[in-house]
Amino acid sequence: MAGLRSAGVSMMYQDDRLVIRFAANLPETWPLGPLLEGGTDEVVFTPQLAARVIHAKRRVIETGDATKLEIHRDVEQERHWYMLNIEPDVDTEGEVIGVFTTIIDIDDLKYRETVLKTLLRELSHRSKNLLAIIQSVASQTARHSQGLEDFLLAFRNRVQSMAQSQDLVTASDWRGAELFTLTRSQLQPLIGDLPSGFSLVGEDAYLYPNAALHLGLALHELTIDSLARGALGPAGGSVELSAENHRDENDVSELILTWRETFATPQDTPETTSKTKNGFSGTVLSRIVPQALSASVRHEIEPGRMIYQLTIPSSQYEVHAPY
Repeated sequence: MAGLRSAGVSMMYQDDRLVIRFAANLPETWPLGPLLEGGTDEVVFTPQLAARVIHAKRRVIETGDATKLEIHRDVEQERHWYMLNIEPDVDTEGEVIGVFTTIIDIDDLKYRETVLKTLLRELSHRSKNLLAIIQSVASQTARHSQGLEDFLLAFRNRVQSMAQSQDLVTASDWRGAELFTLTRSQLQPLIGDLPSGFSLVGEDAYLYPNAALHLGLALHELTIDSLARGALGPAGGSVELSAENHRDENDVSELILTWRETFATPQDTPETTSKTKNGFSGTVLSRIVPQALSASVRHEIEPGRMIYQLTIPSSQYEVHAPY
């Protein structure tokens, strides 16, 4: 009895007519004591469940083969799960004269199964979203590429950008990623450590997974454009990425994210504007990312500067990491 209690195991013995002859350490919510004496499984379980249990035990008596049965009992609107291990009691002549039933509480196991199923559904949902993003990137990249080599180079770089964002999200157990960490991870493969002319200012907001993936792609495109035509490339100058947790006129929190380039050498505005806003980069910055984040966008290019600003709703971020 002490061993059964310490192991959290219950036991029941029934003769070949399934009359209960012995029961030990049954759960407190089950019928106990005199209620069991001379009774059957109909005393213990609801009619529907008793029919299942009796059928399984009669099968063991008929065949002599042990079996297992997973059952539940509802107590005060809470469901509790148990595993019944049903084994035959065989006499010296090989006849089955009864059944032993070992009862194990499997609430923890069922809870873990429920959590695992939820996680798998979430993983499936996120995987489909990621595949949809990759499909869109492939389609848009192909549309704006000059040839196969151009497509492969650009597509490979963009997939790598998404992979780096995904690594940060996965490392956080799918909670998200910090904005400034995401920025460094996107720029590092392209320019190495942040140069002296690049500054991160303001709130290091914690981005939820969807925001992290899409902003990672936006940061990649902004960096590529800057290297080709802006302050990180031929124009020279400085880049500032600022983030401000702002409250609108309705006192609703929103994140104002601004990428601001100040050119050392003024650029030819029409040409720069055309190349920056009409290709895949322009599609990502002006349409794909704002739509994915339900954000408003401001994109201005002038001879001496470039500003890209997103106003992101609070549903996409937290000011502090959710630890």
